[in-house]
Amino acid sequence: MKQIAFRYGLMMFLGFTGFFLLMHFFHLSENYYLRVFNGIIHLSLLWLALREWTRGHHGAASDNASGVVVGIFTTLVGVIPFTVFMAIFLSFDPVLMAYIQRQSPIGELFTPITSSLFIFVEGLGLSLIASYLMVRVLDMIRSQA
Repeated sequence: MKQIAFRYGLMMFLGFTGFFLLMHFFHLSENYYLRVFNGIIHLSLLWLALREWTRGHHGAASDNASGVVVGIFTTLVGVIPFTVFMAIFLSFDPVLMAYIQRQSPIGELFTPITSSLFIFVEGLGLSLIASYLMVRVLDMIRSQA
């Protein structure tokens, strides 16, 4: 379980970071809607991690809680370093941080730390819901095979 979570979590972190740096290089990091691609990266790697766990897991078909734990652990491995990276990045890029503050309803209260916490909570929430749904789908697929 840990190997799966670390492998796919590290790929998740590299995907998030690489995509953000690529968009920043092309001056597109201000585009809020490109976060959808973070969701695609997140969900894709979460699916791959859970699929690998399901193939190696020979427990009861209704062991959904263990699968959700694998999904959350994978996400934590990917999202926590990205959260730290974004906090550091936004601390050293006042132009991007000022743009984010102007676009945010809470304005000046939006700091590099709070913006990074939003990334963390968003990733964790997505992981909780998606892990549960994906484990159920994978169990259904396995039971039909």
